[in-house]
Amino acid sequence: MSRIRILALAGAVGLVLADSSIVVLALPEIFREFDTSIAGVSWVLIIFNLVLALLAVPGAWAARRYGPGRSAAIGLAVFAGGSLACGLATGLGPLLTGRAVQAAGGAIAVTAALELLISATGSERRGIATWVAAGAVGAAVGPGLGGVLTELVSWQSIFLIQVPVAIVAAVPLRDAIVEETREWRIPEIPDSGDARPHIPANIALALVSAAIAATLFLIVLLLIEGWRLSPIEAAAVVTVLPLSAFVGARLGRSVPSERMRASAGAIFLAGGLAGLALLPEASAIFTIPPQILAGIGLALVLSALTEAAVTGRSAAGIHGGWTIAARHAGVVIGLLILTPIFTAQLETNRVDALDSSTAILLDSDIPPVEKLQLGSSLASQIDLQGNQVPDVAAAFEPLPTDPVERDEYEDVLTRIEEQLDRAATHAFSSSFLISALFGLLALIPIGLTRRLDL
Repeated sequence: MSRIRILALAGAVGLVLADSSIVVLALPEIFREFDTSIAGVSWVLIIFNLVLALLAVPGAWAARRYGPGRSAAIGLAVFAGGSLACGLATGLGPLLTGRAVQAAGGAIAVTAALELLISATGSERRGIATWVAAGAVGAAVGPGLGGVLTELVSWQSIFLIQVPVAIVAAVPLRDAIVEETREWRIPEIPDSGDARPHIPANIALALVSAAIAATLFLIVLLLIEGWRLSPIEAAAVVTVLPLSAFVGARLGRSVPSERMRASAGAIFLAGGLAGLALLPEASAIFTIPPQILAGIGLALVLSALTEAAVTGRSAAGIHGGWTIAARHAGVVIGLLILTPIFTAQLETNRVDALDSSTAILLDSDIPPVEKLQLGSSLASQIDLQGNQVPDVAAAFEPLPTDPVERDEYEDVLTRIEEQLDRAATHAFSSSFLISALFGLLALIPIGLTRRLDL
């Protein structure tokens, strides 16, 4: 039963923390269905991470006051209710409300799970390591899973499928609830330095998490909105990230020094993000090496900083709550800073690319009358698609039947699409570089602390 409980608790942690990213690949679909802006749809991510950051520590205190078993079960029930509300939402407002409810329940469940995992594994270090690994896997796998569900079913299915998963995860907690009902007493926290949050580690976690916002949010928008990949194609591309994180977790086991793991992870993450900022051309294949570097870096730095902030300190659940608060506050800060930057860059580069596309059309060998018709069709497609990077292929339909004319049309289309791809790639460069800077800034609190074997 202990093994089943451990798996259920790890699954619950992974489920909650996957929700900070699982909806990323669905954002373009939500963006179009609810007729909102990129800045507006970014709040689907921001509101979840903001509420989780605000309620993680209070949730941990609640778990300590009323018992982690009962708290985890209640938290998962609230999370399931929020998921159902998200899946049935008919507008952006109801969706954001459901996301806030999800986060409120998730904050309680994920912090209570840490106390339960320590008890179930019989080892503080093993319990913390399981908790960290479950959260990292959930956050990394989230985007790919969300993309597959969006493509094969709908974006609503992302949330609806979480309802039974949350309920199943809560079932093995019944024994813990029974035990707590009989004999739960509120443990006292020793009045010592260990009761206070580990400030350097949590600051570093916030900075690293601000960088993660780029890894999980910007790259998806680049692939789908910039390069016009389908959600399932983008999911295949970003699967590199969790696979690399798994490799990074295995590598981290051979590095006992938390300071070395944290420093190496921050540098790898920053290097991967810088690589995404300097892509040589608009091709998904060129995102793979930077994603590998970023994925390995994420696994190293998150595990090291979280273990350092929690291990060997009184009230592990509360310190776990501080790490959750720091991580998700960092994601919120990263999104709030980066969203206006890349949306402004996207619009600027989009206008420049359309001007260049007009020049390509005018310089082509297409007959003048057909140029006017094609130009009008292109303008209609661009207006129809609003401020997003336009998909102009429909403007060229139907293609001429004459082979020579058809080749000329296809050549013009290819050159215009290449111009738009370059513009989209360039539009995201500044944001990726700023995110890389967040990763490097994490080295300051890592380096300044006297004990990162903190």
